[in-house]
Amino acid sequence: MDYMLNREALTTSEVIYDGCQEQPVDLDISLPDYCPDIQRILKCQVYPRICSRCITGDKLEIEGFYTVKILYLDSGGSCVRCYESRESFSAVISLKQNADNAQIESFTRVEYINCRATSPRHLDIHGSFSVCAKVICQGESEVISNIEGADIEQQKKILSLNKVAGVTQHQFSVDEVLELGQGKPPADILIRTDAFVCLEDYSVVANKLMLKGKVCIKFLYSSGDDASLEIMEYSIPFNEMADCEGISDDCIYKIQLNIIGVDAVIKNDYSGDQTYFDVQIKILADIASYKKAEVSFVTDAYSKQYELNANYKQKSLDNVIEFISDYYTDNCTLELEDTSVSKVIDIWNEMSTVSAEYSNSQINYKGKINLCVLAVNSEDTPIYFERMVDFEYAHAYSAEYENIKCNAQMYVAGISYRIMSGGIEVKADLRLRASIYNQYSFKVITEVQADENKPRTQDKSAAISIYYANAGESLWNIAREYCTSVNAIKTENDLAGDFVESRGMLLIPM
Repeated sequence: MDYMLNREALTTSEVIYDGCQEQPVDLDISLPDYCPDIQRILKCQVYPRICSRCITGDKLEIEGFYTVKILYLDSGGSCVRCYESRESFSAVISLKQNADNAQIESFTRVEYINCRATSPRHLDIHGSFSVCAKVICQGESEVISNIEGADIEQQKKILSLNKVAGVTQHQFSVDEVLELGQGKPPADILIRTDAFVCLEDYSVVANKLMLKGKVCIKFLYSSGDDASLEIMEYSIPFNEMADCEGISDDCIYKIQLNIIGVDAVIKNDYSGDQTYFDVQIKILADIASYKKAEVSFVTDAYSKQYELNANYKQKSLDNVIEFISDYYTDNCTLELEDTSVSKVIDIWNEMSTVSAEYSNSQINYKGKINLCVLAVNSEDTPIYFERMVDFEYAHAYSAEYENIKCNAQMYVAGISYRIMSGGIEVKADLRLRASIYNQYSFKVITEVQADENKPRTQDKSAAISIYYANAGESLWNIAREYCTSVNAIKTENDLAGDFVESRGMLLIPM
């Protein structure tokens, strides 16, 4: 006997790629005429940035550029100079299937960099970085939501899920001409530029998403012939409107802003002094919207008349709960050991890692930040060193779900410091983000058919049978055994739950 099966689409997320592709860095550089000779290299690093990502068929194509920056001492040994070289890169990653409207998470990771000055004007650079990506494909699989048949009893499960309503990427730029602060010496050469973007608020306006935030940018620059180094910091507000599919006031949003390029040049004012920074900051917004929905499906069934042939399948899915942000200041002391420091020029972070897990009603963050220190020693010579610092932070979180998982991200929003006896006391302002989700795992019926050659026998000699049940027994299993229904047992015994509360006698209507 065939039954009418009502089916419902169940949206699932499948990771179809999670890995990295290594990109080589091999440069043979001769310094241009405007760069002084190299006496000693202080720091050499590669900075890769992803500019665009797209999926064509079963290929993920990633385009970007990397900048190799060298901080070095000139021939006099007392002035810090900078040289940088920019190269483009591309990566094509094969996916295991076509992936339309997929979520793409991508980042770069520096593997190693070796830099050697073969002469005062020649550099030999070798290294590599990895382009890492995670591609999450949204798909739909059918589940049976109802089985129509007078003899059928079915067990259902209802899940409340946050389903993906839309995924989009939006690229924009923040352009500004920034004036040097009063009393600051004019800028001659840019030594280093740092920038990060902070999302402060968002709202739905006319079926678009209004993003409100700021870009914080810091310049380390040389102020002229004496090559003294100065720092200027700015905060640039922005409001940006982004198209986003499926948005509404009742959606929750995962919004990630990444700087994909910073172009900064020194401009002259009318008097000829170099007192302005003309900047263009390119930003990529990754936006995913989620909307609450309920899905109902049959997890088990039996017939009161015939044996059933049923096919079952185990399914699992991740359900996004919410996205949280945290602000945390990490305090640490950098031990100087055998290094003497009379002045700190700048401290910054270049690499960081973070993970998060849920336990004991807390989201526990753990990570590392790499602190880069440009300073002057007791002999008035610029020096450079790095220190890796561990941090931990706990966010109180009361979860209403089981199997809670977290994905964490972070960036360093600012660093302050002071020189102490034997070390440097550092305060690092961290911005932490976590995606909170839970994992469902369940069994569903995919096909069902009655075997009319195997009728079930039911004792019709009495209207009621007596069953002695143990506490905790499932009414579903008892009803299946006696070819009756759970509701009939509940009604006859004035029960509310689906399990026997205490050991005793049950009346089973036949």
